[in-house]
Amino acid sequence: MDPDSGVILAQTADGNAVALGLLRCGKIWFCPVCSAKIRHGRAEEITTAAVTWMKRGGSAYLVTFTARHAAAHKLADLMDAIQGTRADKVKGTSRKPGAYQRLITGGTWAGRPDRLDADGNPDIGIRGRVGYIGMIRATEITVGDINGWHPHIHALVLVGGAPASTLDGKKAVGDTFTPSDEALAELEDHFRGVWTRHLAKVDPEFKPSDEHGVDFKRLETARDAEDFGRYIAKIQDGGKAISPANEIARGDLKRGRHGNMTPFELLGRIGDLMGGVLEEDAQGHGDLSWCLAKWAEYETAVSGRRAIEWTRHLRPLLGLVGGDTEDDDADLLFAEDGSSEFRAGVHVETRAWHKVAGKALDLAATEAVEGHGLDLDAVAEVVTLAGASAASVRLLTPGEITEAWESTLAKLAERREAAAARRKAERGRA
Repeated sequence: MDPDSGVILAQTADGNAVALGLLRCGKIWFCPVCSAKIRHGRAEEITTAAVTWMKRGGSAYLVTFTARHAAAHKLADLMDAIQGTRADKVKGTSRKPGAYQRLITGGTWAGRPDRLDADGNPDIGIRGRVGYIGMIRATEITVGDINGWHPHIHALVLVGGAPASTLDGKKAVGDTFTPSDEALAELEDHFRGVWTRHLAKVDPEFKPSDEHGVDFKRLETARDAEDFGRYIAKIQDGGKAISPANEIARGDLKRGRHGNMTPFELLGRIGDLMGGVLEEDAQGHGDLSWCLAKWAEYETAVSGRRAIEWTRHLRPLLGLVGGDTEDDDADLLFAEDGSSEFRAGVHVETRAWHKVAGKALDLAATEAVEGHGLDLDAVAEVVTLAGASAASVRLLTPGEITEAWESTLAKLAERREAAAARRKAERGRA
């Protein structure tokens, strides 16, 4: 992050180790390390959103959307069907909506003010009748050798908000209310009908059954919402219970069901097979050529897509700052790096760290900091093994770690601001 600051290997209060000062790739679809940190942070945000809304008196639903799939179907085609196509500047094509976008468009959904309902009032649509304020969507993917790719969407749908306007024109939510059973049934029927019809239109083979296409679960209490936050980011741990928030955000921690593999399980099997592990001993299934082909197909199909996305204006409506872009993911990574309480740490000079990383000893150096006591000699041993001087490593106090980390972040912010100013000036000259 800053060539002058080096790298800090810090030990947290619970004995874990974190490397501060290193840039991250921020690839939520492709990097197990960055994905875990980003999804953990997003899970916390989603938990906050659900709990905040339910404590205000609103209602929340976990809705899962699934398409029918078979081994012959391409992942890119399935993703286009559920998420929509991506714009292609080279080909000059614009983005086309998928089944997800169709759910919240059209007069049936948004209402028709020029028409009157049965009571003689302007038609406010399903959106108005249930008090829809927004949703958070996360897309998850697994793959199996029998049924092929299985992309599906988990969404937190927030309802029960009466619209209100403010003096500055910003969107706001007025009083909360409990939608009627009739309105909620209308919402479920609308989602199921739109989802199924769009998939059938794209490819009749994608059309799901009424039973499996769309699944609704209501969160009854704030505790449900807290569990959901950990579930929407998603923990799937054998027979252990899955919390709803991790269900949405923590796709990195899930394991495929019924013989399916998550992308990171697929990646792990590739690593095992390339490392010489026998097929029958490696986790998962498929030979190396099949696994490599599936990973390549996965990369192409998800590049440029959002893994976790909030509808517009939902964050400010709930009092949350930030966003859900790749830049926001990067900021989240840095925040996660510095969010722990540090017990101790060591500073490694930049030149020495390059040698450590060049000899693939960076993991060993980090592991030397783990535990309930920091062994400076163990870190120095790794550094000297990499060909650097032991004098390039020095012990830091918790206060020194915090001060150095804040300085690094400040320098990074300055460089980003300077880069933004340069780009603005270049656009002006153009």
